[in-house]
Amino acid sequence: MTIRGSIDELTPLAASGWAHDDRASEPILVQAMINGAVIGEAIADLNRPDLAAAGLGDGRCGFHIAFGAAIDPSQLAFVAVKPSRGDVELPRTNLTGYIDAFRAMRARHPGVGWSRSIFGGLWTDRVDARRRLAGRVAIGAISQENAGPLGRFIESGHVLLGGALAPAGFDIRMTEAVARLPAGPLSPRGSLDEADVLTALPGLLFRDAPLGLLRGAFDDNPLVCRAELMRGTTRFAQPSTAEPLPAPTECAALVTGIGEGQLLLDIVRDSHALPEFTPDGESRWLARGGATLALATAAAASTETIGLGADDLAVIGPGTLYRLRVPEGMTALVALATPNRQTPLRFLTGESGDFTIRHGSGAVLSL
Repeated sequence: MTIRGSIDELTPLAASGWAHDDRASEPILVQAMINGAVIGEAIADLNRPDLAAAGLGDGRCGFHIAFGAAIDPSQLAFVAVKPSRGDVELPRTNLTGYIDAFRAMRARHPGVGWSRSIFGGLWTDRVDARRRLAGRVAIGAISQENAGPLGRFIESGHVLLGGALAPAGFDIRMTEAVARLPAGPLSPRGSLDEADVLTALPGLLFRDAPLGLLRGAFDDNPLVCRAELMRGTTRFAQPSTAEPLPAPTECAALVTGIGEGQLLLDIVRDSHALPEFTPDGESRWLARGGATLALATAAAASTETIGLGADDLAVIGPGTLYRLRVPEGMTALVALATPNRQTPLRFLTGESGDFTIRHGSGAVLSL
């Protein structure tokens, strides 16, 4: 049997595509499967003029397989379509070809750790991250003090560093300067208030607790390449889409509240471990708008709410979905940190990177 074909569309309800056997006189039966269980089947006999024009018989080799029941979107990456009399899976078009390659590699080497993304990423996003953390602690590469927060970061995709900015975060003068500024990204070309706030940021963000966590997660000193003030209730977002980066999986958001009150941080639980691709075949690390949130909602994800005071700092991993609820009279500061080895894409095009403060620790603020 010589089979050619592909999966052209895949949704929680059905799979569509084409399959053609060069040696068969009749259309073939194709089956959709998850973990070896058949979830639907169909005869590949739908008319496809484009395939006829390509020389594939009379073109009647298309298929549409309706699943017996809707599947969880988180399982889309594991749907296989095969001829009923063979074991060869049909490849995918414009969907998850990367996953097909990874699936074969993982089947051959099941004990090897791997990243959850085709983009690679931080070691904290690997499936063997806990084992790697224990090894790093054992050889002294990560201190016992930082092992606890890093473990929580691995487990949940975020970590709250209570009191990390003590005694009081920004001083009164800086708090008043922040209150006078509009919401949005801080610019070094802005007002004197913006310049004052940016100058104060390294001393605030690069204190021992966040610096130790970021160094451990990044295997490098951190580079803060974006700082933004937010008020009111924000939409759900993830750090990996906040800034164009060569490696979107290598970043983290630092969040703190400025002023009197308590900033509320809503986290979509386990969103850092969502499947690589959305139902539309787009990597969750690059999805804009609500695509990734839609995937989380379809997967019946729940949220947890964390309260942050003026001396608390939350560190949020690249794929974690979050939103802020900022009370009136308070401002949220969100800073995007990447490893120092990263160069944001806008820096490479000459749009930014002309304002740089190097901290004594080796960390850098560059906007």
